[in-house]
This record gives sequence, C-alpha cells and structure tokens, in this order.
Amino acid sequence: MRPSHAALALALSLAGLSPAAARARGWQGVTPGSTVEADVTTKFGQPSTQGKLAGRSALVYRGDQAIAGTRQAQFFLREDGVVVEVVVFPASPLDRETVEGTYGHPTQKAFTDDFRTVWRYRSGVSVFFGKDGTVEAISFRAPEAMKGGPEPAAQAAKGAEAEEPEARPRP
Repeated sequence: MRPSHAALALALSLAGLSPAAARARGWQGVTPGSTVEADVTTKFGQPSTQGKLAGRSALVYRGDQAIAGTRQAQFFLREDGVVVEVVVFPASPLDRETVEGTYGHPTQKAFTDDFRTVWRYRSGVSVFFGKDGTVEAISFRAPEAMKGGPEPAAQAAKGAEAEEPEARPRP
C-alpha cells in the first residue's frame, strides 16, 4: 500500500469510517440499505398492515402477527422496495445496562423534542428510552441515512405504535 493510501486508511479507521463500520447493523436478518420487501415477507410472512406510516411506506407486524420478542416491528421502505429502517418495540422491558451490554457505549447521547433519552451508535442503531428509563423502541438504519437530519424513528417511537397507519389491513 502506498504511503498516502496507508495514511488515508488509518485516518478512516480512526474516525470509525472503515467499510465494516459503514455497514448497517441488521435485525433478525434484515439489513437496512440492502434487504428488500420480498425478503421481509418471505422471512416473516404477510404484515398485519402495509401502507404509509409517518409519511413513509411501511410493513407493520403487530398483534397476532407480531414477531417473537416484539410488541410491534415496522419496516420502512424506499420507493424501490429496499428497507431503509427497522423500528422494533420490544415486548419485554430492557434497561440501559442491557443496551450497553448488547451495543456498547453509545456514540452520542441525545434527547427527543419531548425530552426522552436517545442513544445513537455509528452502526445505525438508535435506542429510544421511555420516561421510566426502559427501552421504548430500537431503530436500525443504514449509517449513511443517519447523516440526513432528524431521526425518523423518533416520530415512530413517539407514538406510532399506538397509531393505525394509513394502510391496507392484511387478512
């Protein structure tokens, strides 16, 4: 490797921008930025609801069709059918210690407009805590999508779980 390439590679790795770091962390085999809608429905079956949620196309699994370990899971899609974000509402309470044991120390600690704590990670994971300090929702996004401004999952975690999406219910 030429000295300039070696220096660039070292700088990128120190900044956390190595190819491995740029890859999104997936959930249940669904990787934002690469998994497509057909892969989701093949893996989990038809969603309980499909349509627009918070202005974005979504597949929603809840109720009898909730994925094991969740109260609800939402898969947000680009126009071409590629998953760009997965938002999971855990069925069991998860505390901060459990989150750190799973994902490590967050890259950034922030809060939402209504002052709920959010932990963000370079891998594209964001963890939203409820006012009681337990996990309310976990968002999985491609890291490059995180550069685009406010966290779309913040709106989803803020109450979309309780909302009925503008969608076609599945039989």
